Amino acid sequence: MDARLATALETAARATGNSPHRMISGAGHDAMVLAKRLPAAMLFLRSPGGVSHHPDESVLLEDVQATLDAGLYFLKHLDPATLTSRNP
Repeated sequence: MDARLATALETAARATGNSPHRMISGAGHDAMVLAKRLPAAMLFLRSPGGVSHHPDESVLLEDVQATLDAGLYFLKHLDPATLTSRNP
């Protein structure tokens, strides 16, 4: 994942009143493939109980709102130069 985008996501989370937690994901998300060609980063939405990719997965409405707020902040403050240069 791109270090600058990850930092920008963390900044967005903090700016919108959240306490982000950086983590390493071993999942094979599409972003891993895309990251070979363009900068990528991921913002995860927590799942109570840790159930993921399963019909029993659930999220809390306030977590969805927090993620949307952080995502919107991220997009509004994104430096376009970040998307055109590589920084692992």
